[in-house]
Amino acid sequence: VKGKKEYSLFAGRNRMSDRIIRASAYEDTVRAFAVDIRNTLDDAIGFHDLNPLSATALGRALAGAAMISEMGKSDEAVITIKIKGKGPMGGLVAVASRNGTLKGYVVNNNYEDYGDDAQLGVGPLIGEGTLTIVRDLGLKEPYSGTIPLQSGEIGDDLAYYFTYSEQVPSLVALGVKLNPDATTRIAAGLIVQLMPGARDEVISEIEGRLFEAGSASAIFEKTGSPEGMLEYLLGNGGLSITSSRETEYKCGCSREGMIRGVLSLGRDELNEIINEQEVVEAVCHFCETKYRFRSSEIKKLITN
Repeated sequence: VKGKKEYSLFAGRNRMSDRIIRASAYEDTVRAFAVDIRNTLDDAIGFHDLNPLSATALGRALAGAAMISEMGKSDEAVITIKIKGKGPMGGLVAVASRNGTLKGYVVNNNYEDYGDDAQLGVGPLIGEGTLTIVRDLGLKEPYSGTIPLQSGEIGDDLAYYFTYSEQVPSLVALGVKLNPDATTRIAAGLIVQLMPGARDEVISEIEGRLFEAGSASAIFEKTGSPEGMLEYLLGNGGLSITSSRETEYKCGCSREGMIRGVLSLGRDELNEIINEQEVVEAVCHFCETKYRFRSSEIKKLITN
């Protein structure tokens, strides 16, 4: 990486833009979302040097966050998925902004017991815990909801969240596959939700199509695009694509923002730190950029 602003770690290769698709079907009684974020996950892997299972977990969460960001109408919306677990990975954070940016990190990427195959499942590495979705719509207070993790496989947990926390019956399928060189082969997702007036047999038909394919990854391999994924699942229901938005991995951190975070530690803790260190270093969780502040600079800020 030649600098914090150069986000595309694999910019030298020919890559299509990542996209989020929104659609409706069955006379608007079903709404659906699909996403392809292969490049975004490539960048996340590069920033964080993710091992295969961390990449799988974060890729699923980023795909989920991207689709949730398309559910509202506010262009100011920022969606945050927070997963906390007792397993060695510890959890993760994925953030999606309606302006088309994604970012995220895993709490701990340095565990050893994960093997060589990212298809073993991420649930045991996350462990028991909670999933929280925070919707910041640009109002005074963000809205958040929390549920206990059902499996830690993220797609199951998001489906449970929508169905039982928001009373919207939902099917969620998230898939990540990596190439032998640690680049992303597939990072895709689907969310299908029943709206008022949907017939009972519709969800059975959709579930049957997903069961026939086997997974979101398999559907993406069959179709090769977010539109193709939705056509595969909902083509019999008069599918209508209502929006398409590009997305990318982008952090947006700054020296000014980081110093505000440092100052939030409080006067007493900061005084203790600057009495022991000549230089204070802060690292951005999302892009690993390091910011260094001289103790004299922080002391002046505290005084002011």
